[in-house]
Order: sequence, then structure tokens, then C-alpha cells
Amino acid sequence: MKSKRNAGFTLIEITAVVIIIGMVASIAMVQLDGMLPSTRTEAAARELLAQMDFARIQSIAKSQEYDVVFDFEEQRYAIRVPFDQDGKIVRDPEDREYLTWHYFEHGTYLQGLIDTRGALISEGKYALTYNPLGTSREVYIYLKGSASSENQDFEMTVRVLALTGIASVFQGHIEPQLLGENDF
Repeated sequence: MKSKRNAGFTLIEITAVVIIIGMVASIAMVQLDGMLPSTRTEAAARELLAQMDFARIQSIAKSQEYDVVFDFEEQRYAIRVPFDQDGKIVRDPEDREYLTWHYFEHGTYLQGLIDTRGALISEGKYALTYNPLGTSREVYIYLKGSASSENQDFEMTVRVLALTGIASVFQGHIEPQLLGENDF
């Protein structure tokens, strides 16, 4: 008569499988850490793009100027509406109300922006104004994501077109093309 062997796994087999799973997971984590700066930075750029589109649409719908204000020291931005707390139109930008301040996620930084003057602005506050037609100045906004390991920085550029006010997101650091006298 044949003896029945108990079905199941031995402690050595289970330990070997757990060790293999641990090694695969650690390799995956190292690879994932390299991708996180790009994912965080791209998400921050898309959120900024959504807020800018909202300000543009509101400026057209309400026939009023809306601003997207960038605060470089605090690493945040917000929409400044043309109304006070009571809903009355305010002409002086300093008396206008801000909607919620949005902070950049950990590891994503607002590096600076270039507007029509061509100078890099990276300090203080900067207001990008959308007029009642939904247009604004041409602006290049630079976001940077940093990883814990060396040379893993990831950059995104948000470009706002002057004639339409429409914003787009690009990977990398895109420089504006300055016009020369031969371009006319």
C-alpha cells in the first residue's frame, strides 16, 4: 500500500518564495522612485493648467479680469477674483479676494516664469491676468521635480499663449523664441 504524502508546502519553500517576492519588490521600488518626480511634477502641472483654464473661462463668462497669482516664496498659487466678500466688483487688485491657495506637492517646485519682458521671474508674487476676452500675456512657467537620488530632476513647462490665453503643458524646459528685427 502506498503512503499518502501530506499535501502542502514546507517552511523552506515558503521562506524561499517570500525572499524572492521581497527581492522583486525592492527592485520595483527602486525603479518607481525614479519615476515619482516625473509623476508628481506632471500632476502639479496638470492641476495648475486646470486652475488657469478655470480663471480664463470665468474671465470670459463674467466679463471681468481674473488673475492667477504665483507666490514664489511660499511655493503656491491662487486665483484672484474681481469681487470682494460681498460679491461686489472691486477695481483695485489689492482688495480682491483669493480663492483657495494651491501648494505644490512635496518634491515639486515652482522655479520661475518668463513673461513678455523676457526676464526670468523667480521671487515675490506674479499675477497673470486674464482679460474679459480670455487673453493674457505670453508666459512660460517652469516647474521642477526633484528625486532623492542624484540627477533625477524632472522639468515641466506650462506655456500660456498671448492671443488666446490657452495654456499647454510640455515636458522639459522650453525657452520662448524671441523675435528679432528680421522677423518682420
